[in-house]
Amino acid sequence: MHSTSTDVTRRRIVVIGLIVGPLLLVLSNAFTIQESDSMRSTFDAMVASPWMLFAESLLEAVGFTIALASFAGSAHALRARGGALGTVGAVLCMLGILGFSLSAAGGFFLYVVAQLHDKDAGFAAASALKEDGVTGVLLMVLMVLGEAGICLVIGGLLRAHIVRIWPLLLVLLGVVADNVLPGPLSSIVADLLLLAASVWIAILLVRAPLAVWLGDTETATSSVAQSA
Repeated sequence: MHSTSTDVTRRRIVVIGLIVGPLLLVLSNAFTIQESDSMRSTFDAMVASPWMLFAESLLEAVGFTIALASFAGSAHALRARGGALGTVGAVLCMLGILGFSLSAAGGFFLYVVAQLHDKDAGFAAASALKEDGVTGVLLMVLMVLGEAGICLVIGGLLRAHIVRIWPLLLVLLGVVADNVLPGPLSSIVADLLLLAASVWIAILLVRAPLAVWLGDTETATSSVAQSA
């Protein structure tokens, strides 16, 4: 298959994004303010270190945007087998970007209200955001769709014989960990597993012939077989 400089550049951007995006998510955990049993105590911790809210929200917004966009970009390699899965997954990844960006926007809002001189007013605003069920459900749905999008893209890469099943299992394990493990541990474990899966896929895309990136299913099959 004929390749252009645009194809090479596009693959480099996707590969770099698959590493940088999840890495930023892992780094964001260093700025997490641990929640306590009392909402007031948690808010007081935010007031004491509002810059941590800003740093965490910024890293999460940029990290999820880069990671999800890179997974969506990976679907470029699925021009034949796995193309349908990858296309649907790419669309869901875009919805996921919206969900995680809105979630990060909530963090920026808390950063602002945590610096109000009237602490009671700030706490009331933070509580209203926390207790808004409509927003919470919307964000949850969009973020779940984003996670499903990642899985579908990897499923397409699997069907096209570009990757094996292990990166998909890592992502699924991360989703389970994010919903089962307690407190900050759930986030760091999920982010580390996503990073591992993303780096794995990035390495395979780098090692594979450029024809694989251009959707050559036969070359992809032989490439995966040689890397086994």
